[in-house]
Amino acid sequence: MKSAGITKEQLATVELHDCFTIAGILGIEALGFAEHGERCRNLLPQEIPHATAYSVNTTGGLIGWGHPTGATGVHMAVTIWEQLTGKAGANQISIHPDRPYGMTINMGGDDKTVVALVYKRAE
Repeated sequence: MKSAGITKEQLATVELHDCFTIAGILGIEALGFAEHGERCRNLLPQEIPHATAYSVNTTGGLIGWGHPTGATGVHMAVTIWEQLTGKAGANQISIHPDRPYGMTINMGGDDKTVVALVYKRAE
């Protein structure tokens, strides 16, 4: 986010690599959406995905898609595009003008290779 010149408060939605349940929780904490070690204590079913301040993995995330190796990044990018263009159907969240960004975060096999892309809603 620093490289993109934005803050987490400007993100409307994030698609993060959650190959295992703990990876999703650690990703939420790493982004600063929750204090380290606290997210799993506050994670309630009614918070996912539409009731949270930060909508994360609005179509179920990697686990929800059956972990499509090789297609993960494409699915994440399409999901962000759908959200930012208002084409996400039943999964659509509200995109406010002060939060015009979406982000995808994908990690590699050794979990030391990370690609994060920031997308902005067209004006």
